[in-house]
Amino acid sequence: MPSMMDMRLVGQTCSAYDAGTEDSERSCESCLHWKGEHEMCELDIFWEQLTNLDQT
Repeated sequence: MPSMMDMRLVGQTCSAYDAGTEDSERSCESCLHWKGEHEMCELDIFWEQLTNLDQT
């Protein structure tokens, strides 16, 4: 499972982010696509999004 910091960073920049509630912090953890028994993005884009953060 990814770290909380990674989930926050990806959530801030993810174009597919879909908030579960309006007042939640923008993080993968609060995204409607973050689910399953392994707690991962159902769109299978988390690792790609995280990798793209480091490219400047």
